Amino acid sequence: MLQLVVTSDKLNIRRSIPASLPDPSSIAGSVSKGFTFVGQEVKIVPNPALGTWYKDRDSNFYWGGGLSVLKDIPDEKEAETTAPDNVLMENTVITPIIKKKVEQVVNAFETGSANGKYGELVKYRDYTDPATQTRIVQVTFGRSQTTEFGHLKALVQDYVNSNGIYSDQLLPYIGRIGRKPSLATDDAFCNALIAAGKNDLVMKNCQDHLFEIKYYQPAYHWFTLNGFILPLSLLVIYDSTIHSGGVLGFLRKRFSTVVPASGGNEKEWITNYVEVREKWLATHSNPLLHATVYRTHCFKQQIEHNNWDLALEVIANGVKIV
Repeated sequence: MLQLVVTSDKLNIRRSIPASLPDPSSIAGSVSKGFTFVGQEVKIVPNPALGTWYKDRDSNFYWGGGLSVLKDIPDEKEAETTAPDNVLMENTVITPIIKKKVEQVVNAFETGSANGKYGELVKYRDYTDPATQTRIVQVTFGRSQTTEFGHLKALVQDYVNSNGIYSDQLLPYIGRIGRKPSLATDDAFCNALIAAGKNDLVMKNCQDHLFEIKYYQPAYHWFTLNGFILPLSLLVIYDSTIHSGGVLGFLRKRFSTVVPASGGNEKEWITNYVEVREKWLATHSNPLLHATVYRTHCFKQQIEHNNWDLALEVIANGVKIV
């Protein structure tokens, strides 16, 4: 642990480390010059270009550019926990290369392509109508497949605001996306989406932004907040966010291991979560989910091969990711 002092006139206290600035939503307060606290450097950050970040004992975050280290405080328990495996884990960093590999694996799961298919549009009866509790067909679209009753409206709105080639065709639909009836039977809407995904770089950029903001960053935040540090752990968490909307709380209750931030073993937690998620998918009342256990099969293979750092190749949905 480190004794740190604030050197800037004012420094924000943040609930999470931002991926870009400004980010007022993460600010929890501020401290003034001369304020001291005990903390540690965060080894894994969303955007290394923003510099060094530190975390205090209450899990608040501070930008290192406004701090100085006064002294290193020995931790009496450090010798007990510094086994070789822990040393390896502590030195593991989610680099841009690892992030890209994580995204490529999930892209392959969703579209059969490591780069994702930006014009891929499918229609599945997988949305449960809250009013009737029946499943209805919805449009699923894009690089990692966002849904009509999920974030598709945000994607189309961003595309129209960015003056994409097909903005005029898609603009009339913005108010209808995410409402019943589904637009899955509207050929003009579906064809305009497909064309934009295949032909317009603006749509590609909008999709990259959407999947970063709506999926990757929330997954990464959950990953860091709960003390995970291994690349395979991030892959499992990101995939659950894309495919299931997040790390599912009711599945966490089906095993006793706690998250690393609460003193649990990271590898044990991930192994257990993969196992219970596979059983849930394989026995779900929606038969469409039964076939998606290839995702958890892939994770089990990585665990078996001890590929926690994702240094080895990954075969995802038949696609080789190196």
